Amino acid sequence: MAQGARIKMKNADVSKCANPQCDRVFKRLGEGKLFVRAAEMSESGATQKTLWLCELCSKQFDLRFDRRQKEFRMVRHRRAA
Repeated sequence: MAQGARIKMKNADVSKCANPQCDRVFKRLGEGKLFVRAAEMSESGATQKTLWLCELCSKQFDLRFDRRQKEFRMVRHRRAA
């Protein structure tokens, strides 16, 4: 997965890992990392998008929200020197 890879928000789903190359399924809180971001206001009020990275992927990647593109980007953790 390239650094800064985009994850389309309209396909956001918490049922499986947000890493497209991972097939792990979300089973319970406390395993992995949940990402919740407010999305644009709609007529029905504020909405939010939720994504999940499994425990293994969350050790390598983080999800950042790009406000201009209105989507999450998966970025690799920087290694400590």
